[in-house]
Amino acid sequence: MASVYPRTLGGFTLLLLALAATITPGGGQALITPLDSPLLATKYRGFREIMFNFIGQTGNNKNKFLINLKKGKVQKQFGPEEPFFCNTTGMRSETVPTSVDRLRPGDIDIIGAIGDSLTAGNGAMATNILEVLIENKGLSWSIGGQGTWRQFLTLPNILKEYNPKLYGYPTKDGLSTRKASLFNAAEGGAMSQDIPYQARNLVKRMLSDRKVDINNHWKMITLMIGGNDFCAEICYMATPEKILQYHEKNIVSALRTFRDYLPRTFVNLAASPKVDILARFKNKPQECVSMHVIECPCLLATRFRKQRERFVKLIEDWNMLQMDIAAREEFHRKPDFAVVYQPFTMNLTFPETASGDTDFTYMSLDCFHLSQKGYALASNALWNNMLEPVGGKSMNWEREFTLFRCPSAEMPFLRTPGNS
Repeated sequence: MASVYPRTLGGFTLLLLALAATITPGGGQALITPLDSPLLATKYRGFREIMFNFIGQTGNNKNKFLINLKKGKVQKQFGPEEPFFCNTTGMRSETVPTSVDRLRPGDIDIIGAIGDSLTAGNGAMATNILEVLIENKGLSWSIGGQGTWRQFLTLPNILKEYNPKLYGYPTKDGLSTRKASLFNAAEGGAMSQDIPYQARNLVKRMLSDRKVDINNHWKMITLMIGGNDFCAEICYMATPEKILQYHEKNIVSALRTFRDYLPRTFVNLAASPKVDILARFKNKPQECVSMHVIECPCLLATRFRKQRERFVKLIEDWNMLQMDIAAREEFHRKPDFAVVYQPFTMNLTFPETASGDTDFTYMSLDCFHLSQKGYALASNALWNNMLEPVGGKSMNWEREFTLFRCPSAEMPFLRTPGNS
């Protein structure tokens, strides 16, 4: 065992191994780990609080920032004299639009997100493996609002250039149960089956917040889910293909919740990450080899190697299903609601170094979650997708800041099926 799992990971590896060993075959929506048991839910939440307080916050820690900056894991830093990439003049409508097809970036007043640890921002400023557990919510690619785009490129930090009064983004680390998480309802370890609950939870938060004018404010919600389903569930199902019908039920339920309770809402349904890319990483650090087997056994453990091709096909089918769901008429009947599929991870490749190795400066310490620079890359890709017409959206990402799309006088609107 010592030859496979390095001693440098210490007790945390033993903890993860213990949890991994308890995974038992499930049936899709069934329980697959002890942490899913209702009897342990309260204790698990308490454990997360203890770990969060024990490890401490990292996202706002200047020392952690400098360490990651030195390692090249933080995006390029821009000075205050450097202008934003786009001309923001006229990008907030003089009269609040009533149609989602006439929505400009500056019209977004409220922002939210649901998903798993990638949306929670885990690992963005980690300097050791334990710190990957910390949810750097202020640095999340789709919902973090810490600093500005000059330090941390995120979707809210882009939208703040168009509407400085944007609301809903967290600005610091925090568990989803804390008020500081605001409208980031994502949970580390979440799977598709958790999305209907997260959607209801997010709606309740918005409805109960006095700063939200639920009928008049335009809202943007980003949803990405699937990594944990691919990594830790499909290989324990008697019929893995059934996960597609479960996922369809879950996503449709969440989207209907948004449609029925949130007027004036634009939903980004982001393609699920193609986690099979982990198997193609070049010159992977040994500690990442170990962590990948722990975090993603379905695609990387030896015992499931013969089924890997089958599972990769399921990931592709999952994303095609999501694309189909986003295009369904029921989500485009209301003039003030739209679901738009953003496919920037569908044909995902990862940046490489000059020598041809995978560029791990985009990854956190476990090489599964992203570094701050990696989250900035995802933010840039999502933003580009939002300005690309439906049917003509990029399915891969460029290095951050090399391609940064802007709304124009000719097409100032966020792209929907109705204006594409």
